[in-house]
Amino acid sequence: MLELDLSRHCIETEIRHRYNAAVRTYFKQEHDRPMLEKEIALLLEALEALDFPALRSAHPALAGSTGARITLSKEDPTGPLVIQIDGRPLTDLPQRK
Repeated sequence: MLELDLSRHCIETEIRHRYNAAVRTYFKQEHDRPMLEKEIALLLEALEALDFPALRSAHPALAGSTGARITLSKEDPTGPLVIQIDGRPLTDLPQRK
């Protein structure tokens, strides 16, 4: 489970920042690679699959400037992505077409 900081920007920007940082770290630190591989895969799946404009529209907390606790996870490797806002999971995440 990754906690996302949306206090200064939206969910899409935060996921892009986290993805880029994880990729940079992956090539610098060999001992953290297994954990980073999982994080990179989760973030990349979110970037490729989620319809961010629809998410921001349906859930204002995901548009940024929020103090809400936002998490991104995937409980089952073959299951769907899960976004939670203050512990409440969102259902039917909009997907890119």
